[in-house]
Amino acid sequence: MGMSVGGYGVAGMVRCACGNEAHVVASGVGAYVRCPICGAGTYMCNNKEDAIKMFQETYGLEDVRGTEVLAFARYQDLERAADRTAVKIKEGFMEMGYILKVARDTDILAGSGYMGHEEFAEKRYGLDKGTVSRYIRIVERFSVGGNSHVLQEGYRNIGFAKLSLMLHMPDAIAEEITESYSKQEVQAIKEEVDAEHAVSDIEVAIEAAQAPEPEREGSLLERAVRQLGREQPALYRKLHGIHAVGGTAGMVMDTLAPQGDAVYMVRIPGTGRLMISFSGTAASVTNVRSGDKERYAMDDVMAAAMGIMHPVPVEDSWQQEYGEPMETVVDAVQEPVADGQGVVKAASPQKKEKRKESKVVKAAPPKAAKKEHGDGKSAKAMAEEVHPEPEEQMPGQMEVADYPEAIPDATFEEIVEAPPVEAAAEPDGEAEGLDANDVGEAAMAIAERAAGAMDAAMNRDVPVHGEDEEAAVDAALRREELRMGIRKHMDRLQKYFTIWDGRTMPTEYLEKAYQNAIDLAADLERLLDMREETDG
Repeated sequence: MGMSVGGYGVAGMVRCACGNEAHVVASGVGAYVRCPICGAGTYMCNNKEDAIKMFQETYGLEDVRGTEVLAFARYQDLERAADRTAVKIKEGFMEMGYILKVARDTDILAGSGYMGHEEFAEKRYGLDKGTVSRYIRIVERFSVGGNSHVLQEGYRNIGFAKLSLMLHMPDAIAEEITESYSKQEVQAIKEEVDAEHAVSDIEVAIEAAQAPEPEREGSLLERAVRQLGREQPALYRKLHGIHAVGGTAGMVMDTLAPQGDAVYMVRIPGTGRLMISFSGTAASVTNVRSGDKERYAMDDVMAAAMGIMHPVPVEDSWQQEYGEPMETVVDAVQEPVADGQGVVKAASPQKKEKRKESKVVKAAPPKAAKKEHGDGKSAKAMAEEVHPEPEEQMPGQMEVADYPEAIPDATFEEIVEAPPVEAAAEPDGEAEGLDANDVGEAAMAIAERAAGAMDAAMNRDVPVHGEDEEAAVDAALRREELRMGIRKHMDRLQKYFTIWDGRTMPTEYLEKAYQNAIDLAADLERLLDMREETDG
């Protein structure tokens, strides 16, 4: 059975000793290697593998492992190889992250001379501790199963830099980011998330109490789109134009997300930031604080957008919807310029380079820097009262918490054993917030009793007990920590019932007040336990 004879052709490339690529030439009768630059080559061999081996042995290139041979019989082979290489370039950090995770979590480095995975990465590959940490955390957070070198489907092609930023976002936010967003846009989303997390729950509660009008009911999408129209007057104008001509849902989506994907951040006082994400014909709204998310079709987006429009001119529509005049945007006026002969000419419009608009729009800052409460205090000032700065202690000054045996006995069964406060169910099944006055007296009485006990103890002359120095320091630190905790819980309780004095407190904040009362009781009992230990 004879060997079929075919034409000659280049079947691959191999590195030559001269530094250039030598051709692997194959035909139906065998193969040989020839360098077109220096002329080095081999005789005809049975196949290309034998030819490559002879070439490497002849010219001192025996280390076959260090020389990768790429051979392609057709275009499809080359395309697949190129795709594999592109993925390795883009997501090679996943392999490194998984390798470093194995080095950290197992004893594989034992006997290697390295003290740990960080030293191994730094000395061998020049990776600092921060980079090593990000590699491993990305594997744990975004890989398949949290323990592999393969990214989950939704996070592929995003890249190391953007995934590093997404490490600081909740899953509900991160899952909305695709490869189409730039690093700057992902950074903008992260900044919005960080800004919202910097606002405490009590500040949000103060915002809700100070709201000039109750927030309109509706779905998360309807509330978010209404706030988006308020924060983005130019966008409101465009949507009103669609409403005026009886436009379609597709026109609305093209206006909101002209590049196919878009993220809008809006902030509703008393609720917090909402992230509106558009992708193709779908949308979602995510509460940045809670992570709650709702998904919608483009018909829902159309209904929400048209729901804030009125069949009148755009300025009047805005006035009806938001109860305030619409801001007008005035175009910049070109200043006239004089030519060399004293003739004044209109300035010619300068051609501006077209700049790609960002697909991420941040929440607009509040119009009023300070919103004052009824007593003239700003929201920030009221929030700061919840976390007061500790008073500077004079040298030699003593705190009652340093002498727990001086605090009178007290019982707290009414708090510890009381069931959680539940709102009475209305006929329609919805819970109504309880009146703060109905439950405030009990909580405030507990706070006042605790304050009275501490103040009374400060007036008593208590001898200092001799203790081992180290134990005394440890006990003093624990007492100080408890004292600060007690003050914090007392201040928070007082603030809750001051804000809603005489008004209905929302159930969620009533439950927070209840939890603060329980924490207060727990800290006081710890102080009592410490006194018993000292007496014993």
